[in-house]
Amino acid sequence: MKNHLIAFIVTAVSALTLGFCVETAAATYDVTPTPAPLALKTVDLVIFAGQSNMSGRGGDATQAPGVPADTGYEFRIGTCPTGIYPVTEPFGVYSNGYLCDPPSLRGGSLVSAFMNSYYRATGTPVLGFSAARGGSSIGYWQTAPVQAELESKFDTIQSWCTANHINIRRKYVVWLQGETDGVANIDVETYKTGLANTFTRLFVKGLDQVFVITIGQYAGLPGTYDKVNEAARQLCAQDPKFTLGSEALSALPPTYLTDGCHYNQAALNIVGSQCGNVAARYTPGFW
Repeated sequence: MKNHLIAFIVTAVSALTLGFCVETAAATYDVTPTPAPLALKTVDLVIFAGQSNMSGRGGDATQAPGVPADTGYEFRIGTCPTGIYPVTEPFGVYSNGYLCDPPSLRGGSLVSAFMNSYYRATGTPVLGFSAARGGSSIGYWQTAPVQAELESKFDTIQSWCTANHINIRRKYVVWLQGETDGVANIDVETYKTGLANTFTRLFVKGLDQVFVITIGQYAGLPGTYDKVNEAARQLCAQDPKFTLGSEALSALPPTYLTDGCHYNQAALNIVGSQCGNVAARYTPGFW
């Protein structure tokens, strides 16, 4: 129990320290060329937000499925020329700002599996953007710098697409977060209110839906995440702007964990594919 407490304190301090990622992707990864934007006519924008499991901390990029160029793209801001790039894993490795993890903390993500299943069902390419930071609590997402960055980048993506004659058909968030709050024993109402408030600004600016992936399990401490998952389920049942995207992580056995709380690539591929199928069936205004 002492070790669990120490790990939580370290994680909490890291999450509450507002700062930019200092490890740049350029030192590790080559910048891939930007495809001609005029080749794209219509995309669905998906922001992949959350903490370390969304970053793919326990994943393996070599085991993530490939994403064909007509299936999905990544929008990059900051660490390389702003624009649309082919999807490669680790997804989001070029992110910067308050909503990022350094390259050394990123593995394969659920994004590639999501994009493939979504495209198979809709025929519309996904334009993905990474907004995930390991250890981030729901309180961190309410801070002024984080909210401002989320709104600014949402605006930047839309403006860039408009300038390059790319129509954004739908605008979604896929959310996977809550492990830090679960360990902190957050109460249901506090987490539910925090999650509902996180994307208020984006809904005003045209966000259609948030698809929530419930978190899994904390090895050795059963029930740690129960309140967070209950809050997510209640919010999705009460607020039509939030939809359960997948509950697979909590059903998978501990063999899918790489440590106490991070899931391997097989698990991320499963949950990404499931959430992609759910999002593909969604029609704004009808759920």
